[in-house]
Amino acid sequence: MSSQTVATADEIRQVALAQFAQNGYEATSMREIAGGVGIKAASLYNHFGSKEAILWDLTCTALTSLTQARDEALAELPAEASARERLSVFIRTHVKFHAENSHQAMLVNSQMTALSAPHFHQAVELRDTYQSEMQIILRAGKRSGEFSYPDLDLTSYAILQMGIAVSMWYRPEGRLRVGQVCDVYAELAERLVCAREPGSD
Repeated sequence: MSSQTVATADEIRQVALAQFAQNGYEATSMREIAGGVGIKAASLYNHFGSKEAILWDLTCTALTSLTQARDEALAELPAEASARERLSVFIRTHVKFHAENSHQAMLVNSQMTALSAPHFHQAVELRDTYQSEMQIILRAGKRSGEFSYPDLDLTSYAILQMGIAVSMWYRPEGRLRVGQVCDVYAELAERLVCAREPGSD
């Protein structure tokens, strides 16, 4: 076959994800994506009807993968696991995903607004569903007396954004391994919400 062999959808996804992360969605053309894959631009349309379709595919995959990783980790806990234990597992999985998938994290957190209105609303729904589990855990912890916090929404956003930011600075060649970062962030999240006895400071 010639050098213009039709690329697989996965190859297109990988190249598009890297280019969207590096240059931004708006600044990336279908021609540039095709060039990165090594095919003609027209061949992209065998797999994706538009550049926005690629963005939606990548966004949906990222949000679904993040949610699945969290759900699988939480499912390993016993039914009687405390809210503190569930929070620890949630934040560790959350941080690990963002450390290991920085391009996907960037896409979801900075490029979603480029989606068409229907796709944007679906993406927001996926994101909100993911975030709602954090609020479920925090509510349970407050009821059990494990947690104390001033505002549910702000507290959940603070914890989640703390983990999301890892994607902006973490590098595998740096001082800390992913597991060590997860340990630190799990402790920080716990300190942020765990109830304290009066005079314990």
